[in-house]
Amino acid sequence: MTTVQFDPQIQNPQPNQPHSEPNASVGQNGITISLAVNDRDIADHLVITFAKKGAVACPEMLEETSTARLLYDLELKGQSVHEPSLMGIAGENGEARRVFVTPCPGDNFRDYAVWVGLVTETVSNLKVRKVALYPCPGALSDENSFELTSQLVRALIEANAANEVALIVGRYNYNKLLNMALELKSELKTPTTSIHVIH
Repeated sequence: MTTVQFDPQIQNPQPNQPHSEPNASVGQNGITISLAVNDRDIADHLVITFAKKGAVACPEMLEETSTARLLYDLELKGQSVHEPSLMGIAGENGEARRVFVTPCPGDNFRDYAVWVGLVTETVSNLKVRKVALYPCPGALSDENSFELTSQLVRALIEANAANEVALIVGRYNYNKLLNMALELKSELKTPTTSIHVIH
């Protein structure tokens, strides 16, 4: 993945050269988990996010041309979405992007399971194959956000709903996300499924 500067407000310094594990070419049964640091890394992905309750409404989201700035606004101001909303936004170069914004799940196992099931079903129905995940910081504790994100990645892979999953770095700790990706690889790899982590 290219590591060009992310939006300055949510920039996270990264190495200049991308790195992938040896033999990271993806076969027919291959799954790729990557870390995304800018809009280019997620240009053809369905972006999935949730944020704390707040002021940003769907009409404002539709006007934003930068996915990075939209995610930053949701993180900073919160969102007023009460039902899961799939929206198309036009990027700065006119390319279409899809963003799926959901209310923040409750901070308990049952609500996590319902949320993961809803998002997995939506992704399966859309047949997108490439998803990018960003649970906005502040909606849940980092530990719980990582746990929820990890559960969703597992569900997407187990349901064969996606074969490329990007974890958006934003304000999160790059190394913690990388460790999560490597743990998922270790847990989910099977004789018939190869999982590659690109960072």
